[in-house]
Amino acid sequence: MEAMKAILSNMPKRFVSAIMLNGLMMTLAYFFVWKLLKTRLRNKRIQLNERADFKQIKSEFKNAIFIFQNGAFLSSLVLYLNSLGYNKIYNNFADYNVFWAIANFFIIWVIDDAWFYWMHRLLHHKSIYGYVHVVHHRSIDVTPFSSMSFHVVEGFLLSSWIFPVSFMMPLYAPALGVFKIWGLLNNIKAHLGYELYPASFNEGWLRFLTSSTHHNMHHSKFKGNYGLHFRFWDKICGTEFRDYELTFDQVQERK
Repeated sequence: MEAMKAILSNMPKRFVSAIMLNGLMMTLAYFFVWKLLKTRLRNKRIQLNERADFKQIKSEFKNAIFIFQNGAFLSSLVLYLNSLGYNKIYNNFADYNVFWAIANFFIIWVIDDAWFYWMHRLLHHKSIYGYVHVVHHRSIDVTPFSSMSFHVVEGFLLSSWIFPVSFMMPLYAPALGVFKIWGLLNNIKAHLGYELYPASFNEGWLRFLTSSTHHNMHHSKFKGNYGLHFRFWDKICGTEFRDYELTFDQVQERK
């Protein structure tokens, strides 16, 4: 009972923080890309037919509120476990060497991407999809608000890598914080609905990263392009749409 009180007492602050950060970033992305610069960016729109209406956005924002609550609970639980010494999250830079503190970001990046890919594949299983992941796929023409519009069970599954990883290896808290912001921006980018990367993006060494087009095709074509950060797992497992790079180039060539 005392443990639950400690966790719940920390939740309001975490919930407000999520609203201020995630909610603000989604709203700004929507305002600038979908409203202010809509005419200027019309040729960068991935799906030419705009189907996202106020009803969809309202539903997405409602779902996001539950996800913020879910995130507040999980982060409060992680902090509580840390206070008891059950995980290895640390704040003191001197506890480990400089290399490890910096490497933490990249290690978390790789782990999060792998976890997301395989959880995403699981969520598409026919025995689970209709109960959980279908909520996210109701947004076919995605908006920045789609980035946080999913079932609370999905929210827990996609974030739960933090528990086994923090139990097994030291995680530098500031690196986790930086990655959280990075992950938020990447998630909004994936659901932006517009391709803002340059035409040369898929020609250089950055081509191993996903673009907005990459995830947008997942929403419009459903089975394929499961990756979030990298194209690595889609390439290895043969789940990347064969016409992805062609579609990316077609968006870039519009006049």
